[in-house]
Amino acid sequence: MGNEFLLFFVGSFVSLFSIVDPLLAVPVFVSLTEKYTPQKRIAIAKQASIYALGIMLLFFIAGGVILTFFGISLEGLRIAGGLMIIGSAIEMLQKKEKLLPKEQTESEEKDDIAFSPLAMPLLSGPGSIAVIIGMTTDAKSWLHYPVILLTIILVAILCYAFLRLAPFISQKMSATTISSFNRIMGFILLCIGVQYIVNGVMPLLKAVFNCS
Repeated sequence: MGNEFLLFFVGSFVSLFSIVDPLLAVPVFVSLTEKYTPQKRIAIAKQASIYALGIMLLFFIAGGVILTFFGISLEGLRIAGGLMIIGSAIEMLQKKEKLLPKEQTESEEKDDIAFSPLAMPLLSGPGSIAVIIGMTTDAKSWLHYPVILLTIILVAILCYAFLRLAPFISQKMSATTISSFNRIMGFILLCIGVQYIVNGVMPLLKAVFNCS
């Protein structure tokens, strides 16, 4: 039983941390906050992490209700979530930025960047939402839900740590190192996305062949 929960926690943490990828947000955060004082940057990092935590918790709590309301099957969610995760993984492998140039320019002109674009979509975008709802559907007992909750909280704390240390990280880590790390995260994310699709397609294939 203990090993089962440990494996579920590790799988959940790797999935969510890979899609959130706070290290990829470091260069964006540094760029958007270079005009602020260190105290202001810390405050923005804290606010953005709290907002991201709130968004993830919202879909953790309401994910099942959303699926029921829109009539989305678990298989459909897994396939759609897998495709979205694969899209994010490909962007990471191709070294694409999380923000488009237009979004970057608009963000630099905003007074409050904690919620948008930092929390949404940089940290808690559609990919992380899909992963969280997917984790809740993979829960086999109510005991898995505290594990998912712990995973979300830990990822949010790591988001704050990465943003809090963003100037230091950007100075100590070269662009090549950050890019290499993001490519590794992208590959892991690609594998997770493929597995999501497999988990969604297999029950459908079994149902088709059983019927025939």
